[in-house]
Amino acid sequence: MTARSPAPLRVLVVARREPWPLNSGGRLRLHNFLRNLVPDMAVTLALPEEPAHGEHLPDGLRIVNVAATPDPRREGEAPAEPKWITRRARRHFGYSPALFRWLRANARPDQFDVALLFGAVAGQYIDALHLPAVWDAVDELVLYTVRDAARRGVRRWARTARAAALYALFERHVAQRARATIFASPVDASYARRWVGDAAVESISNGVDFEHFRGALQAPEPGTVAFVGSLSFPPNVEGIIRFALRVWPQVYSRAANRRLLVVGREPAATVRALALLPGVTLHADVPDVRPYLSRAAVIVVPTQLGGGVKNKVLEACAMRRPVVASPRALAGLSAQPGVDVLCATDDVDWVRHVTHLLEHPEFAGYIAANAYQWVRHAHDWPSLGCKLKEVLSRAAGLSGATAVSAVRGRRPGQSPAATTGETPPCAPRSNVRRTCVPAPF
Repeated sequence: MTARSPAPLRVLVVARREPWPLNSGGRLRLHNFLRNLVPDMAVTLALPEEPAHGEHLPDGLRIVNVAATPDPRREGEAPAEPKWITRRARRHFGYSPALFRWLRANARPDQFDVALLFGAVAGQYIDALHLPAVWDAVDELVLYTVRDAARRGVRRWARTARAAALYALFERHVAQRARATIFASPVDASYARRWVGDAAVESISNGVDFEHFRGALQAPEPGTVAFVGSLSFPPNVEGIIRFALRVWPQVYSRAANRRLLVVGREPAATVRALALLPGVTLHADVPDVRPYLSRAAVIVVPTQLGGGVKNKVLEACAMRRPVVASPRALAGLSAQPGVDVLCATDDVDWVRHVTHLLEHPEFAGYIAANAYQWVRHAHDWPSLGCKLKEVLSRAAGLSGATAVSAVRGRRPGQSPAATTGETPPCAPRSNVRRTCVPAPF
């Protein structure tokens, strides 16, 4: 008698908004996670409202618009009283009563095996679940709040302390009830462990769509430097303004044919003003950033604020372009400074690194080649998706060979050749990669 293959894991994904368009790090992360979950698992995405771009979401994904479903409460049934920290979180973040009610009625073991709460705000729905849950908080709220307060000055410290305390208590409340809590950066994960007690905390980074961000084959334009990112996001605004005012004039003064391309959506007025500087060109709300990444001989990521993983670093490396970045922009990444990327800690470093890359294309090519090898090794979405599948399987009560087999779509003990004949998608990757030691300068 032939053993039956295990049924696919039934995963309920709860999100604040649909993962399209891909104009933010959160949407990009959720979209790619869904793409990698759907082929192996039965995935349902619960949203507070009707998706406007359903045709762009992965095939095979079931979408529930809870606002269009009948109120699941039985007649005379009183709503459950939320925990005090949940009430505070609702007032702070805002929440969807319809989504909460739908989860209370439907997030049950007879319909799903495990829930994935995506995003920090989605954590407030954990008390509505009757399922084991995994919380992908993405970024750590306390760390971001404290860093932002350091920029704003002492007048904000009292408000910051209150917000940080709320976030720490909220994260502890959710993490203690989840089977696992995930952050995109290991730095964020290490901070969260300080106040979530013995809760399980893991790190699964962001990846790159290598089909979309294909390595540029054409040579870059000599003397061209580019910054790419949302130009209304405060860390980006602060970073590019500081670079343009303090670093760029010294780089530009050495060769008048040099150009700084500032590329991104919704530029703030202070960013628009940068176009008045010599050698600076603003490209606002472009439909595709890849042509500008291809043109650049150097990509700069000068952000000093915020947290998480900087997707702009990953995308530039995937396009085979050398990157100069701040320590904050590289936090949580395994790239080796001086080998895969260049790290600038002050204005002198910034001028020195950017100028050297512009004036020594062969050295820039070494850095770009190493960067591409690193990002291909450490940040491809299928491998990261496999990590998430394994976390979800463990949370659902599967363990060991059973969990791995469920992820790979085969029975415990069955060889890969018995299914597709190919290496399974979650096969371990080699830890060996070639590195080039850069020339000293």
